[in-house]
Amino acid sequence: MKRIGKSLTVSIAAVVLVWLTVAGCGTAAAGGTAPQSGTASQGSAAEKPSSAQAGFVGHKWRVVAIDHNGRETPIPARYNVYVIFARNGGFGGNDPVNYHSGTYRLASGGFTTSMLSTTLAGYAGKDPIVALAVAAITAFDPGVHAAATLIGNRLKITVGNYLLECQPDGV
Repeated sequence: MKRIGKSLTVSIAAVVLVWLTVAGCGTAAAGGTAPQSGTASQGSAAEKPSSAQAGFVGHKWRVVAIDHNGRETPIPARYNVYVIFARNGGFGGNDPVNYHSGTYRLASGGFTTSMLSTTLAGYAGKDPIVALAVAAITAFDPGVHAAATLIGNRLKITVGNYLLECQPDGV
C-alpha cells in the first residue's frame, strides 16, 4: 500500500510541475503583462485602435444593462453577468448559466473574438433576465466584430442586436 500511495503522490506532483511550467512559459513569453503575438495589441496599422479605445483592456466589466432592439433591461449584480479583456488577449464572458472563453483582438472601433468555447450547462427556466443575458453573451460568436466605446468609467459594447452597458468590476 505504501508503494501505491508514494507512486500516486509522485504522479500528482509531476502533473502539477508540468502544469506550472507550461503556465510559467506563457507568462514569461508575455513578459508578465505584454500581449503575446496574435493578441489584443497586434494588428495592421489600419486596425490599431486609439489608446482611448483600448482603455477597456486589462479589466473585468460587469454588465449593468442590456439593450435589445431598443428595450433596455437593467441587470442586477446577483446575475453575475460580465466580460473580461485580459492583457494577453484572453476574452471571457459570463452569463447566469455558462462561461464563454476564447481570445480577442482589437480592431477598428472595437474588437473581434475568436477561438470561443463555453461550458455546456442547460437552462430550462423562464427568467427573462437570464434569457436576455444568455442571448447577449452568446452573440460574441467567433469572428464577430463588436463595437466598443469607453466613456469615463462606462464601457458600451454593441454586438449583434445587443448593447451591453458595463462598469468596471476589477482588473
